[in-house]
Amino acid sequence: MRVLVTGAGGFLGSYICRHFGSAHHAIAALGRVAVEDAIAPRYPGLELLAGMTLPDPAFVRALASFRPDVVVHAASTARVAESVTAPYADFQASVDVCAFVLDALRQHAPRATFVLLSSAAVYGDPESQPIAENAACRPLSPYGYHKWLTELVVEEYRRLFGLRTRTLRIFSAYGEGLRRQVLFDLCARLSESGDELSLFGTADESRDFVHASDVALAVERALLADDDESVFNVASGVETRIAELVELLARGLGREKHVSFAGQRLPGYPARWRADIRSLGHHGFTPAVALADGVARYCRWYREHG
Repeated sequence: MRVLVTGAGGFLGSYICRHFGSAHHAIAALGRVAVEDAIAPRYPGLELLAGMTLPDPAFVRALASFRPDVVVHAASTARVAESVTAPYADFQASVDVCAFVLDALRQHAPRATFVLLSSAAVYGDPESQPIAENAACRPLSPYGYHKWLTELVVEEYRRLFGLRTRTLRIFSAYGEGLRRQVLFDLCARLSESGDELSLFGTADESRDFVHASDVALAVERALLADDDESVFNVASGVETRIAELVELLARGLGREKHVSFAGQRLPGYPARWRADIRSLGHHGFTPAVALADGVARYCRWYREHG
C-alpha cells in the first residue's frame, strides 16, 4: 500500500509511520514540526517527507505526487484543558483541518481510504460499561465536541461523496515518547522530592489504556473491514483505576510515596472508561501490549528521556 500520514511528527503519527514502514509499505510522512526526528531512524518505504501546517496547498501537491491508497489523519489537537481555554482555536485545528483534508481527497484522490483518529472523548460519561460504538455521544469538553464534529464531517463525505472512510475512537493511548497526558504527568509528580503526593480526582476514576503500537495495529486491521462498517473503538478492553496506574508507575520508577486524592474531578474528564473492542476484534485486532509491560517500558523511557 501507499500510506500517507498527516501529523507524522506527532506521537501517534510517528508510531503509525513506523508500523507501516517496517512492513515495507510506501510512506508519505507529513508533519508540522520535527518530522525527521520523530520518525528516525529511517525505515524502508519512506518516499515523501514534508513539513507543513494544515490547511496548506502543499497538501494537494503531496497527494498528486504520492498518489496514496490510504490517508491516515493524525494531525489534530490532543489537550482537553487547552480546548476549554481556547475552544475556537481547537475547532480550527481539528474540524476545519479535517474538512480541508477530506475535500482535497474528494477532488484529488477520491479512491484513497481515509482513516480518522478520533477519540473516546466523544462518549463523555457513558451510562454503562463497556462502551460500544453505538453508545450515545455526549462530550464533556470542547475537545470531545470537536472530535464528534470531525466524525460528522467524515460521515458527510462518506455518504454524500462516496469516500471510503474509517473512524477510530481511541481511548487512553500511551507509549514511549509521549510527553503529555496522564502517564507523563504522573511520572513527573512521582519524581519530585518528598514522600507525599497529592493528586486531583477521587482515586476511583478509571481509563482503558492502549499502547501506541496497538493503535497502529488497529489502523491496519480497520482497513480490512467491509465498507458498511466504519466506526471502531481502539482500546485494550480493560478498565484500570488511576490509583492502580499510580502504583504501577511508582514501582517502575522505584519511587515510594504516600498518595492522596483531592476528591474532586477535573471538568471535562469522564469518571470511567472501558471499551467494547469486539467490532475491531472481528477483523483480527488483539492488543499485544499488556498495561504492566507497557508501563514498565514507559518508565524505562522516562528515566532516560523524561
